[in-house]
Amino acid sequence: MQYDSNMCSSRGQLVEQAQACLAELAALDLSEVAAAELGPLLKELHATRAVLDAADAKVLEAFDARQAYQADFAVTAASWLRHHTHVGEADARSRVRVARALRSLPLAADALAEGWVSWQHVRRLAPVVGYLADTPDELPRLEKTLVDFARDNTADDLTRLVQAAAEAAGVGESAAEREQRRLAQRSFTTTTALDGWRHVTGLLSPELGDLLEQVLTGLAAPVPGIDGGPDARSAAQRRHDALADAIGLVADLDTVPEVNGSRPRLTLVADVATLRADDPAWGARSPLASVLTRSLGPAALELLTCDAVITPLLTTGLGVPLAEGRAKRFATSAQLKALKARDGGCIVPGCDRVRLEAHHTIPWSKGGLSDLSSYVLFCKRHHHIAHEDGWTVEPDPDRPGLFQLRPPDARPPIKACHIIDRDPGSTTPIW
Repeated sequence: MQYDSNMCSSRGQLVEQAQACLAELAALDLSEVAAAELGPLLKELHATRAVLDAADAKVLEAFDARQAYQADFAVTAASWLRHHTHVGEADARSRVRVARALRSLPLAADALAEGWVSWQHVRRLAPVVGYLADTPDELPRLEKTLVDFARDNTADDLTRLVQAAAEAAGVGESAAEREQRRLAQRSFTTTTALDGWRHVTGLLSPELGDLLEQVLTGLAAPVPGIDGGPDARSAAQRRHDALADAIGLVADLDTVPEVNGSRPRLTLVADVATLRADDPAWGARSPLASVLTRSLGPAALELLTCDAVITPLLTTGLGVPLAEGRAKRFATSAQLKALKARDGGCIVPGCDRVRLEAHHTIPWSKGGLSDLSSYVLFCKRHHHIAHEDGWTVEPDPDRPGLFQLRPPDARPPIKACHIIDRDPGSTTPIW
């Protein structure tokens, strides 16, 4: 065909017209568009994008077949795309592969040009050309099946059908090989930030992901405050705390593996000045802060030392060890059983959370004792609220041996919920 400047001008005008129409759409004032019209507009734009992709693939196929890229001193069509359109290497190679495959997939090319399927559909469909390289007569029938499926389903769904076709053709990965490859991608990593918080990244298997969702969904329900107020945590914060509850339940089991020959524990380093209250243990310059790599507030320190395996280590102001105490779990196993028999669960009325912690009615850091009468049971959430918001637990004057919860403000105390309150029928006389 001889060069025709009018034809060239016509093609240029078509592109310019298309660009002008798209620019007008991009500048559209959506405030003047009714909400009911936005959905149909998105569908039309999606179909228009597919038409543009079809035109791009058609031109790219001819560009590649005629080696037109050599005029710009490029060695492949993909390298030309990377340099002149600034797409990534993987995307450039993928576009060239799909453009070549569409030579043998006329139904897919037509469906893309009509806007019935997307570029993602044809990209996933393209490998079947190679799968049936030895039996090309089977390709038209398989192409029709896949294109018909793609018109009513997502690209991800089409991928599974293409994989089935590959297995039937005896090419590509087998189901076992594909599962092994996917399993090799599993990962879970935590990275400690400068402030002590940990960033979590990873890829969970579908089975573990489903199990995690079930566990978190069950534990992430909103928990009212001690005074019955609404849970102020966001959904993401509740899921964080639910994960802490789940891990805590496992950590409380006797089957937790030992680390370097001992169960996980905390060494509390404090100097004489700290014990004399001359220098608060939560100060930024205290030995405790240096060990934990961050300073703590008094409430956080009380919560940290309220229920843990702790080895006290006494030092001088210069950090020289003077004496090391014996590791001790503040609430023993026998004490926890007795607390459950007395309290029946978290002592906040209406709370039914299952992960429980022993709470000192008088903080350990302020001389609290480790006997049964100095403990009550809180769930993890209410234990945190009690320390952070300043709630105190005190003896109930009307019920010897039991407790009440005093708010941090001037409101009257709330009677704690003990075992006799959970099953009042067992203690209420009927005669």
